[in-house]
Amino acid sequence: MSRSLSVLGLSLLVPLVGGCPDSEAKFEEFLDNTKDDRDFMPPPPPDVMPAQADISGDFLLAVSTVISPDLPLQFIATNTLTVDDMGNTLLAACLQPLSLMAGKVNAPREPIGDPLCYTDIPIVDGKFDIDAGLVKVTGMANPVTGADIEATLRMIATIIDEGFYCGDIEGDLSVPFALDLKGSTFAAVRIEDPAMLPLDVTVNCKGDTFRDKE
Repeated sequence: MSRSLSVLGLSLLVPLVGGCPDSEAKFEEFLDNTKDDRDFMPPPPPDVMPAQADISGDFLLAVSTVISPDLPLQFIATNTLTVDDMGNTLLAACLQPLSLMAGKVNAPREPIGDPLCYTDIPIVDGKFDIDAGLVKVTGMANPVTGADIEATLRMIATIIDEGFYCGDIEGDLSVPFALDLKGSTFAAVRIEDPAMLPLDVTVNCKGDTFRDKE
């Protein structure tokens, strides 16, 4: 009985041992036949994708025009970032004009007039573009001439980090006079309290600032 079992065991092992070279040959053949397909497969995505800097919250946004770069118009920009079903990052922003006396940078800076609000602005690679269309700002927020402002504006922005974004202003001023605004700049600095604004007002990506002379 024992001898019969031994013979049976050997008979079962023979095909298994003999099948190994054949299996290895078939695997090598598979690799050769699929080499071209594997060469064209895209690399796997990175484990961690770069995060989009979150500029949600309140910022002091200053617009330095080519008319008078050292007398910026100022706004409280309130931003909200969301992500849609497709994974796109969208910005909603409201810009509340601040009152300014003629020739002043720091006074009185109180909310004046209606906010300018924009929604569904796509942010791609840390950049966004606001086509503001026709913008009207009360003269009480104009420190240059004190006159009401009407202009078609486009803001081209780059997010530097969660506390700072900046860029260029393009468009045409129509009221109180006609002027090409190309060359104007803006910068937005995060603030903790809209009632406590910094005296040094940043106006461009270089970090240039202005304040009232003592």
